[in-house]
Amino acid sequence: MSGDKMTCRTVNPIKLFFIFLVMFLGLPKAYSQSLEAQFIGNEAFRITDGKTILMTDFPYKSGAYDYMEYEFDFSGTTGTVLSLITHRHDDHFAPVLFANQGWYILGPGEVTVGLPQNRLLPFSEKVIFEPLTIWPKKSTHGNTEHYSYLVDWSGRKLFFTGDTEDLAVLKDLPELNALFITPWFYRKAKLNDALPESKKIIIYHHLENDIVPECLGCIIPMQNEYIEIN
Repeated sequence: MSGDKMTCRTVNPIKLFFIFLVMFLGLPKAYSQSLEAQFIGNEAFRITDGKTILMTDFPYKSGAYDYMEYEFDFSGTTGTVLSLITHRHDDHFAPVLFANQGWYILGPGEVTVGLPQNRLLPFSEKVIFEPLTIWPKKSTHGNTEHYSYLVDWSGRKLFFTGDTEDLAVLKDLPELNALFITPWFYRKAKLNDALPESKKIIIYHHLENDIVPECLGCIIPMQNEYIEIN
């Protein structure tokens, strides 16, 4: 046998800490913290990752067309805020209420006309705002200029149908983390086998205590309910 002594190396705890730190920072964005979505009413959600805030079809005129009334703490929603609007109807957007906020906005020309230019995001095929990449998809709804939206939020993919019943907007979508869809469009899409793959299906623009028996796994939120999206 050799007379050499066996040595045992110890790992420097500081070095070990930095190794784990590098591994953590190197994780894909998709593994960062979950999104929190608060249902306000109609098609309005306040969605945040703790820094950026996305307001969907909000602010709207409370109680318009006998849809949902709401109370909302506007003063508590400040910082980096984007209002994402599908179309001009009062139950989706109220320009007077928006004018009092310091938010940015992305929406059809019928919505943004007359609003301050420094608050408008340029409307294009792909729009980048903070960690969000947004693809507007032109769709139909009555006589309005209407868009549905695919949103990639740090790897999480959300789709907002708006009020359309145009099945074409559901084609060629990636697998979604959350699909936001009206109850009537959900029924039509299911009947035509056109629903995209999604981890969560969230019904919006529903009536209070509405039931969608065709979708036992759907989330039908109550006002001010919080939903985690991961």
